[in-house]
Amino acid sequence: MIDITVARITHVEWVHQLEMVLRAGNTTVSLPSYQDCELGVWLYGEGLRTYREIPEITQLEKSHKTFHIAADSVVEWHNGPKFNSQKAAQAESDFREALKTSKDILYILTMLEFKILQKYQESQEVAPASLRNMINHPWQTLKSVIGERSSRLDVARVSLDLLKKDFAKTYIQE
Repeated sequence: MIDITVARITHVEWVHQLEMVLRAGNTTVSLPSYQDCELGVWLYGEGLRTYREIPEITQLEKSHKTFHIAADSVVEWHNGPKFNSQKAAQAESDFREALKTSKDILYILTMLEFKILQKYQESQEVAPASLRNMINHPWQTLKSVIGERSSRLDVARVSLDLLKKDFAKTYIQE
């Protein structure tokens, strides 16, 4: 089972790195296909099969493909010859689309995690030890995976805070 917290952080970090490369403008970028990235390997390896009864898994697959299409466009524009202002504008537009889809992926991952946990609560199955540890100590799990002094923690915290704000605006009436 993929650790969804780690999947979220890895995704956020990847988007952040894509943005930094886009801003730098002087390096060539390559990225794995939607089937070969970490999330894609899990999704097409066991995710779709194991969680086929949870509707969010098919939403995740669609958003994941859409994200890669937008990210591939950014990379294509970025790596192309004579990166001029017109190409820069198109790359920026494609990057905004990738960011929008990225938020969808983070939300869907969170909902998928919730549904998986709900499944364990409703069944007589005992959740795997790694899942129980993640549920009981999420911040400790995150720090152990990415390192306590890593800048990834800052990126993760900011991104998850923004996701919470977006969720509250969309789904909670004040």
